[in-house]
Amino acid sequence: MIYFLVFVGGLLLSSMQSLNGLLSGYLGLFGTSFAVHVIGGVLLAAFILLVLRQKIRLGPMPWYLYAAGVFGIALVTCNSACIAHLGAALTSCLSIAGQLIFSILLDHFGLLGMRRVRFDRRRLPALALIAAGLVIVTAAG
Repeated sequence: MIYFLVFVGGLLLSSMQSLNGLLSGYLGLFGTSFAVHVIGGVLLAAFILLVLRQKIRLGPMPWYLYAAGVFGIALVTCNSACIAHLGAALTSCLSIAGQLIFSILLDHFGLLGMRRVRFDRRRLPALALIAAGLVIVTAAG
């Protein structure tokens, strides 16, 4: 089930990137990021308050965890800019490459409080195939 949820997350991410790219033509990059976060915040607040019937909490937690919000703004802004110039497929491929590289570092070194999962060299062939696919998509794009 968890693999299916990750797959659905990927579908939603690609859809969001494409819609944000179109939206940026109307609102600009930062206007798009603002609109996406305000709409998402309002809908999420309504869901928490009305459906879950819970209070909204923003802490206590370490101050640096609020950086996730900053990263969200940067993600929406960067993807909105790139999708218009590169298209959905190439933007997604490059984004996945960045996610993969940083995820390997996060796992291997246990950064940001992640459980440490050392890099296994047996993953190299799969990474090489992903890199080859990225090169092919980039060259064709």
